[in-house]
Amino acid sequence: MTVSKASASTSSNWRSDRSSSAAPCGRRAVGLARLAALTMLSVVLALGCGNDGESGSSGTNGNGAGATNGGGATGGDGVAPFSGAALCSLIFGADGNTGFVRLVSDAELEAGEPIDSTAGAIEVGGGVSCAVQDRSVFALNWESPTITRYDEEDGALVKGLTVSFANFGPTSLASDSRQTVLLSETKAYFLDVSSSQIIVWNPSAMETIGAIPLTVAEPPEGLTQNALRVNLIDGLLVAYNGYRNEQDILAGRTDFWWIDPETDEIVATDVTEQCGNLQPIVSTTTNGDTYIGMSGVMAMEHALGLPGSVPPCGIRIRAGALEVDPTYLADFNALTGGLPTSGPIPAGNDRGLLLAYDTSNVPIDPMLTARELAQVPSWNFYEWELGTEQPATLVESIPTGTGRADTREFEGKTFLVQFTPGFGATELFDLTRRPVETTLTLTNVTVVLARLGSEPDARMAQRFPTRVEGRNHWDLVPFRESAR
Repeated sequence: MTVSKASASTSSNWRSDRSSSAAPCGRRAVGLARLAALTMLSVVLALGCGNDGESGSSGTNGNGAGATNGGGATGGDGVAPFSGAALCSLIFGADGNTGFVRLVSDAELEAGEPIDSTAGAIEVGGGVSCAVQDRSVFALNWESPTITRYDEEDGALVKGLTVSFANFGPTSLASDSRQTVLLSETKAYFLDVSSSQIIVWNPSAMETIGAIPLTVAEPPEGLTQNALRVNLIDGLLVAYNGYRNEQDILAGRTDFWWIDPETDEIVATDVTEQCGNLQPIVSTTTNGDTYIGMSGVMAMEHALGLPGSVPPCGIRIRAGALEVDPTYLADFNALTGGLPTSGPIPAGNDRGLLLAYDTSNVPIDPMLTARELAQVPSWNFYEWELGTEQPATLVESIPTGTGRADTREFEGKTFLVQFTPGFGATELFDLTRRPVETTLTLTNVTVVLARLGSEPDARMAQRFPTRVEGRNHWDLVPFRESAR
């Protein structure tokens, strides 16, 4: 097995899209009033920023039992169990960040009114990321390398056990929600970008199991690690690693590792030299093919003509394959009429959303950096049939926004997530409807909204790989309920 019990490596050469000499989570003056408050968006959609220190407080509802659901079911004989969702959110402040974890009842979800993410919530000082499995919420602390489990009991969150990853090197778990994969009741993964490893832990016992190092035998000369991502693709854990060159420009190389979650062994690796800085968001078609594209920062580096920059691109991993499809490379700019384009983000029905910078709305200012241009609110959404060369279609009902966007799967639907100016609220747009319209509004920056009692990680494809005896590849069989 490749699982080691601890890792001595604590190198921190990972950086989100574009570092500056100032504090990486601080806000930069960019000379455009419309950019105020937008720099913190990279915290939410990239890695986040947490300071070393002790674990934050886990506030209660006043009786020590945990956060209430704001008036939901109370349980007991003859009373239906609580039905609703877990909500995790963030508030960014001058003196630090604060995370909130609470339950949201069906009545609140169906009322059609903005939902207060702090009402009766558990507070986590410094910030929080979350993962949800069954009727438990796992809160990742941004000020210590710990995860605390909160279990729903009679409509309240009750604090359970805490697991620490300190022995593996990290000093905080500042991350986005996609760095945590809850595979089953007894196995979960956390992608530790600070030391290029995946920490394996047991969410039931709240104990660590080991770590899977993600190493490159011969790092390319002149390239530095830029971003490390992880996703579930066809039932396998797939990690991928991007680079930037000596001029601090994002490079067109990505390393891949395929990991068997039954054994935690790396079963395949691959490298593409054509497309880099791939996003943590993947789009999967009904036939099992997966598409991954690059960020708006990389699109703007190419638009600025920076030396060594790569044209906006996307790769494909065929269903059941243990390699990047060598015959496929998407040209995103061509799909939107030559506009700087990033994506895709999943839109359901074998379609993805591309984000294209509208140069007629706000011309590209060469005095701005690529990262600053990615935050200019001049990006429009285009719908694209995944894998085709058909031009993408402008979705006029989605408001123009920044070059950073995300989606959430909730209630069997795909929602586009956008933040209001100043991060005072999060709007969820139902992508299954045309015209697209706001369905839910939640205060502050929503990190996770997930229904309690739901099945394991939604990124698990509807196919399950099984090794065929005597053969050196994986075949796909129908996804079984017992495998869940």
